[in-house]
Amino acid sequence: MTEFLDICYDAIRMQNQSIPRTIDAVDSKSITIIEDKKQIILVGCGDSYAAADYGRWAFLNAGLNVQVASPDEIRHFSIDRDSIVIGITASGRSLATIDALQKSKSQGAEIVVLTDNANGTASRGADHVWVTKSEVKTYNTSPSAPTTAAMAYLLGISSKLDESDRLSHDIQQLKSVGKEMMTWAEKKGKIISQLTSPNVPIYLISEGPNHVAAQIGMMKFNEFSILKGIAAIREEFSHHYNLSLNDNDSAVLISDSPSQSTDDAYMNVLTGTLKMKAYHLYTDENLNLGLPLVQAIPNMIALQMASYYTVLKFDPDKESFKQSHAEAFKIY
Repeated sequence: MTEFLDICYDAIRMQNQSIPRTIDAVDSKSITIIEDKKQIILVGCGDSYAAADYGRWAFLNAGLNVQVASPDEIRHFSIDRDSIVIGITASGRSLATIDALQKSKSQGAEIVVLTDNANGTASRGADHVWVTKSEVKTYNTSPSAPTTAAMAYLLGISSKLDESDRLSHDIQQLKSVGKEMMTWAEKKGKIISQLTSPNVPIYLISEGPNHVAAQIGMMKFNEFSILKGIAAIREEFSHHYNLSLNDNDSAVLISDSPSQSTDDAYMNVLTGTLKMKAYHLYTDENLNLGLPLVQAIPNMIALQMASYYTVLKFDPDKESFKQSHAEAFKIY
């Protein structure tokens, strides 16, 4: 095993501390910034795009009008002084996100940067900076902890806007079961990694907030260059992804917990009719997390673990991402 893989593993493991630490760091002033805006747009790239999508579900749950955009899509929005644009960039250096924020500001929007690096370039010129608490030592690795920390921050804001007992309970539970959650996620990750084979795609199938877990899983598998991860919305998989499958392609169905009979029927199609190697992932009921919005976090950690154990199985001497491809586009 290499130093690179050690760092990636540590970034996954530290989430049991970074998530509660970040939730506790949410400033109540964050609520007043967004609650009266007519339009909220969350912007991000890569893992941060998934974090933005998670924020969409969190804010919709609180009754806010919110949109999600990749940075280049911001030009298609009608933006003015009644808009607020929240740019998510863990390292604070995403060129596309910075450019989108600058363009939005020039049109009168209020700008928020959600970042793990308060001193990053993205923070310059922002009206407000929300800082997560992953406390990673480098951003030149798989951004596991900073990504879920950003989601935790957005979840924390949602809980202050929507003070329902269910959400308050789940957030307190999420903060208190970190060790148990990590043990469960690592166990599930190891099981899922047994489905994988080099150059055989793995489909991460879900919907709603848990589709964010599917997106994170897709990115983690793609990062290590062993196989292709493909995130698919559950109903869309039934309509067209299924038509291009080969026997023994892999799939993970990520569903809400507790599982339903419809999930069992779906799994029977994956493994029976479609002849896939498939696994059904849903949050352990013993973690006592009732809302899919919160369940998505342990599910995505399980998929991070699955990608890690996949690279450990097939390329344990890996020292970096595929640099020629990582540097093909200037993103930082």
